[in-house]
Amino acid sequence: MTAVSVAAGVSQFNDQPAAMYNRMFPRLTPATPRGVREAEKLGLPGGKMDGGPTTTAQDNTNVPAGFAVFGQFVTHDIAADMTPMPDHAILPEGLTSFRSPRLDLDHVYGGGPGVMPALYAKADHRTKFLIPDGGHDMPRGLDGAIISPDPRDDNNMPLAQLHLGFMRFHNAVVDALAAGKITTTASDQLTAFPGNDGATADPNASLGGLLRTDAYWNRLFEQAQRIVVWHYQWIVLHEYLPLVCGADLVDEVFTNGPRHYKPGRHSFIPVEFATGAFRYAHAVIRSEYQVNDGHTFPMFSTAPDVPGMERVDLRGGPVKPEHAIDWRYFFHVDPDHEPQYERLIGTTMSGPILELPVSSVPGAKLDALSKPMSSMAMRDLCRSEVHQLPSGQDIARAMAVEPLTDEQLGFDGPCPLLWYVLREAELLADGRHLGPVGGRIVAETIIGLLRADPFSVRPSWKPTLAGEDGDFTMAHLLRFAA
Repeated sequence: MTAVSVAAGVSQFNDQPAAMYNRMFPRLTPATPRGVREAEKLGLPGGKMDGGPTTTAQDNTNVPAGFAVFGQFVTHDIAADMTPMPDHAILPEGLTSFRSPRLDLDHVYGGGPGVMPALYAKADHRTKFLIPDGGHDMPRGLDGAIISPDPRDDNNMPLAQLHLGFMRFHNAVVDALAAGKITTTASDQLTAFPGNDGATADPNASLGGLLRTDAYWNRLFEQAQRIVVWHYQWIVLHEYLPLVCGADLVDEVFTNGPRHYKPGRHSFIPVEFATGAFRYAHAVIRSEYQVNDGHTFPMFSTAPDVPGMERVDLRGGPVKPEHAIDWRYFFHVDPDHEPQYERLIGTTMSGPILELPVSSVPGAKLDALSKPMSSMAMRDLCRSEVHQLPSGQDIARAMAVEPLTDEQLGFDGPCPLLWYVLREAELLADGRHLGPVGGRIVAETIIGLLRADPFSVRPSWKPTLAGEDGDFTMAHLLRFAA
């Protein structure tokens, strides 16, 4: 007799149906469409949003470069609009997000070993992720595609490497928990392994012993998952959001609750967040990154997509050991090593973002991607009109915030929410973080999703893997996972 595979059921973090998109400000009318030609003046190479190569003058020394990657990782955790870019206006209520509206890492765990057993190592009773020899890349199929609950996490190499970092973090937590070196989120020691009585290789093992063994492996996985998810949520709340939105605004929303994001019984993803304010993250991506001591790559290049070609940029695909990311270049992992930084938030994006390779555009086909749609800025602006977002000025008024003037915005009349959010950050926060409109949309959405999730981190909980100062950051996570 052999024991049943661990975690035969779905993880408690993944038992909620996919979320719907909806509006944070349903009473506001959509901004007047300006059309593709106006968008091209902004978002094509050479347009107003073309910031060219990243320079040190554009460095936001408050925010290490890795948080641009982390922001994309968070986006993939809570939302997945798989519909191609439509050519007509659509209501957000008709869109479905194929992710749970929770910060639960379901794009990493995939529902647990009972749902996606191929993600987990059989030799470790499927309590740990299966990571290839060398540990420098995610598991991949024969075609080079990642084996993952969310293929979008291979859109670019830094994102895939961060996903791998969370897999390694989980595995390190499993090892430490099993060895009694750390406690559960309830500050308890994991129940000791039941011993030889439950040895699955013993043909004389008792049924009770087998059941006790299976229960142990289940509990080990579930407790490790909870530790990982809660520490991740702590980072989102206490490190990432203050950097993105400003500490004062985050403290106010955390203390008093959201004013405008009111999900009711079922959480939803506001289009003002997904298609508007959170797209600010495209403006902070650098044109190139040093990934380790020996290699620097452009974010994207104009080189053709050729399978097996030597890496020339940071688009997704298999990662060689010599190209694996040294996180000291992206986060404050080593106090003696200064990381790279995000670009300051403003109304421009780095040049490569405006000329994406085909492989980096979801659903795009070779020789079938128009030049406008290869620009991330163009895609953001067009999607804003397709989803019928209100203007930035109207949302400011709805928040009781004095709108920026046309002169301040450099824009005549109602302007796209994304432009408003970027210009607001540039003017009111020197590009260091989002302003009052953009920051509130982002903070209220993410904090609102956490407050609506019965399994999320408790307000009174403190990280069990915290540093000496009681805090836990991305640097702590990556060091623990190393």
